[in-house]
Amino acid sequence: MLRNTPSALIAIVVMSVALPSLASFPGTEVFLPSIGRGPGAAGSQWDTCVWVHNPGTAPADVQFRLLLRNQPNPAAQVFNDTIPPGDTRRYDNAVESMFGEPAFGALRVTSSQKVLVGSHIFSLTDGAKERDSAGQYFAAIPASFAIGTGQSASVLGVYQTSPEAESDYRYNFGFVETTGSGATVRAAAFDDSGNEVGSRSYTLGGW
Repeated sequence: MLRNTPSALIAIVVMSVALPSLASFPGTEVFLPSIGRGPGAAGSQWDTCVWVHNPGTAPADVQFRLLLRNQPNPAAQVFNDTIPPGDTRRYDNAVESMFGEPAFGALRVTSSQKVLVGSHIFSLTDGAKERDSAGQYFAAIPASFAIGTGQSASVLGVYQTSPEAESDYRYNFGFVETTGSGATVRAAAFDDSGNEVGSRSYTLGGW
């Protein structure tokens, strides 16, 4: 996740079986780093379920903004809802139900009260049950957790198999800019001895 200056918090998506959990970070501005609805690699079909819990004693006026992948989002689509105190809302097929079309990206959630937000992004074949899905749970991350100029974040447990076709998983990483200003992020890979084996810089627009 990125905040201006440039900044980043790296999100990793590992293809594995994941059951919903409600662990999360409360906040009035939080980000789900990966949401989506539509086809993916190797015949996968992706969907996203989002949960929002209001732990407070006053209603929470919540705005959801869809930050589409690989582009700036200065005028992101907005979905509004009000969540009563103590209530939890579940949004199945969240991308289409909130924004009316399939897409991939991130979700920015702002609220008048602190809320807890989580999501399950998963692939499910036709006729299968949700327990048979493959995907990942994400706890929404407060904007204040984003890294800034001169700061870094580490993703652990990533490995590369040679030949590539024998790998058990695909590892993805991504960035979300969190202030509306552009940022440049350098991603570097290290071996198990801490030696850099390669790097690449990515330029992102606002949001």
